[in-house]
Amino acid sequence: MDQEQRKLVLDKEKEKRKKLVLYDAIEVFKLTGIENSKMTDIAEKSKIGVATLYRYFDTKTEIVIGAAAIMWEEKISILYNKFEEPNFMELNGAQRVREILNLFMILYRSYPEYLSFLEHFDNYIVKEDIPMENLSSYENIINDTKAAIFGAIDVGKFDGSIHNEIDNDIFYITTTHSLMSLCQKLILRGTILKSDKDIHGEIQLETLIDMAMLYLSK
Repeated sequence: MDQEQRKLVLDKEKEKRKKLVLYDAIEVFKLTGIENSKMTDIAEKSKIGVATLYRYFDTKTEIVIGAAAIMWEEKISILYNKFEEPNFMELNGAQRVREILNLFMILYRSYPEYLSFLEHFDNYIVKEDIPMENLSSYENIINDTKAAIFGAIDVGKFDGSIHNEIDNDIFYITTTHSLMSLCQKLILRGTILKSDKDIHGEIQLETLIDMAMLYLSK
């Protein structure tokens, strides 16, 4: 094995160990929260020294962003496989958009820990005033949602099921932010007023999706 090949093997092994550390960091964040977690906690969970941890990651922020990316890749991106199935491709554009928005129902029902983590992640990023360019790797991963919705809207404009004057960006940002915020409120804050208990969370999400589709569809 020449020097270049050896370097490739070592780099690959290092990336593997870094990913294992990120898995451990996720468990630490779930237990104590992102803001309260320390590099020493993550090192202890990973059974490595703090100095070794800093050789893998320069800052806690780098770990937080890496953990968020892994959670999206491994828990959420897999849901997008259905959008390549023949049954999905037979739907018109408006029907495709509804199927994509229904992912928020699945997130709320099956992945509450991810939605909780994402709320704490957003708060941490704002509090620490992390520059947007530092989030580029994470943003590239979550762009699956944007690409899927844009594609479905364009199909709908072509097949006549969606209004041509719809602004893709405005619809995407407004709808996904509204659905994500509602999911997080239902999971993290639950019911505050007595009247809140009268309407189940899934009904609220379904109603919000219906409102978005009434705005979008012809």
